[in-house]
Amino acid sequence: MSGPRLIDLSYTISSEMLVYPRNERPSYQWIGRVNSEGYNLTRMTMLVHTGTHVDAPKHFLDNVPCIDEIGLGRFFGTCRLFRCGDVPSSREITLAEVQSSGFDLREGDIFVLATGIEALAEKKEYNTLYPFPSKDLVQWLIAKKIRAYMTDATSLDSIDAEGSPNHHLILGAGIPIVENLCNLKELPTDRPFVICALPLKLGGR
Repeated sequence: MSGPRLIDLSYTISSEMLVYPRNERPSYQWIGRVNSEGYNLTRMTMLVHTGTHVDAPKHFLDNVPCIDEIGLGRFFGTCRLFRCGDVPSSREITLAEVQSSGFDLREGDIFVLATGIEALAEKKEYNTLYPFPSKDLVQWLIAKKIRAYMTDATSLDSIDAEGSPNHHLILGAGIPIVENLCNLKELPTDRPFVICALPLKLGGR
């Protein structure tokens, strides 16, 4: 008996993985081993924006909900994916480009932007050549009242953007962001699908 196809969209967390410039890599330490303590137990130290992760409004703003205060319904539901058709080149993706493609987005959908940057995973260009949404595209998504914004890119803003304006717009509207997705090539663009990207319940973050 066949069921729905499940696709893992998250990167594996390792001590060798590529991270955002000037960020620390995850580290692991054995606290217990079966041959001595009788069990295996690991301490993991990492920044909360490592690998596939959620940006809550608190990431850039104060006096806004923290990640543990955001309803899980924001991260689960019907999703539509827009895929860039060219090689990643650190360019802006405009509203006109999205609309002219016939892309269909309904109010309350989760929006996923597939930039194609995954092709450069674990290379330094991954952190510099990702496409990013224009201001008018961001404003359109906010007007559509999307539940969440998700992308394979490491940021919504270009690497040299001052003040992270797209982050401020999206998060200021109370819309959480999921960054560094992978395996987006496995997802359809011609029909909606269900996505689930539940965050760690970190109090006050």
